[in-house]
Amino acid sequence: MGLTRREFIQRAGTGLATLALIPTLTRCAGGDGLPEYTYDGPLGPEDMFADGIASGDPLADAVILWTRINPGETGGEALDVFIEIATDPLFENRIAAANYQATKGRDYTLKVDAIDLLPATTYYYRFLSMGRTSPIGRTRTAPANGGDHLRFAVCSCSNYAYGYFHSYRHLSERADLDAVIHLGDYIYEYRDGRYGEVRKCEPPHEIVTLEDYRLRYRQYRRDPDLQEAHRQHPFI
Repeated sequence: MGLTRREFIQRAGTGLATLALIPTLTRCAGGDGLPEYTYDGPLGPEDMFADGIASGDPLADAVILWTRINPGETGGEALDVFIEIATDPLFENRIAAANYQATKGRDYTLKVDAIDLLPATTYYYRFLSMGRTSPIGRTRTAPANGGDHLRFAVCSCSNYAYGYFHSYRHLSERADLDAVIHLGDYIYEYRDGRYGEVRKCEPPHEIVTLEDYRLRYRQYRRDPDLQEAHRQHPFI
């Protein structure tokens, strides 16, 4: 029907209470008249960004940015999260910055649609919350009109219990990739020892409930090799 996945979710969200619009972050065309991060409360836990950061679904003018905040015992119903995007890893040329909220009902995850970006351009991003700063992520928009040349990495069948994720580490070291295409399975739902015994599963039983899935996703996302692949490349 000519709808992108973003458009489908946004249209469906107008009629379904379970689907919410993804908040947007708009690029500033000129100058850095952008807000600065300020915080004067107690520092959050050192492992606030233990679940890493990620980007994905790149378009020629937009890309999704994601993180999960680990507030420890200090989290309330919502946490303020500041996002910055720049064209350089030192953030001397910021092109977007804004404050959002990660809510307890969404397990303190935050997903933002960064829009009005330039095609075939590398950007750097980071999240700040409770005085802590995430690792710096690197992402890239798609070329306009498809471009003349694209290089993808393809991966699938990533079973945490069956072995280690060195392949993700190798992907993270490839600076020439436009994106990583993950065909699934991204996680496996088996109980501990059911399909692979190299690493223990969290939770140890077959995952069924929402909280089960959240725990298993956290376990995968805390793998350092997978984190580095997400930090360096947008995923599709």
